[in-house]
Amino acid sequence: MIVLDTKLLLRYLLNDDVAQARRVARLMETSAQVTVTPTIILELVWVLECSDCSRAEIALALRHVLGLPNMRLPNETALYRAVQWFEQGLDFADALHLGLSPATATLMTFDKDFVGKAKRVEAFPAVALCPVR
Repeated sequence: MIVLDTKLLLRYLLNDDVAQARRVARLMETSAQVTVTPTIILELVWVLECSDCSRAEIALALRHVLGLPNMRLPNETALYRAVQWFEQGLDFADALHLGLSPATATLMTFDKDFVGKAKRVEAFPAVALCPVR
């Protein structure tokens, strides 16, 4: 199994270094199984946002990468939920933290906007404001 680094994924998606992009594409075309960690995907989203990619472009890129035929995802459900919630307006980091949290937990935050958006998109587990006391 090969773990793909963020920079490989960026070259593959952005094609900003043609030679490196070709090398990554050839790697993707092999029968070798590849994977990514949630932190690699988090960094990928951050760099794509800094590169002025739109939310829709980023979601499309994530679905493409996560759906590669030889991709094996240890946190598949959490990653796909995070992409869905990101498409619906959550910050990707918040969506990923939520997706990786135990289903029976409550994610505590000081971020009122996160609480409201999570409720609006029916994300789970629950997101609640940290009590004042």
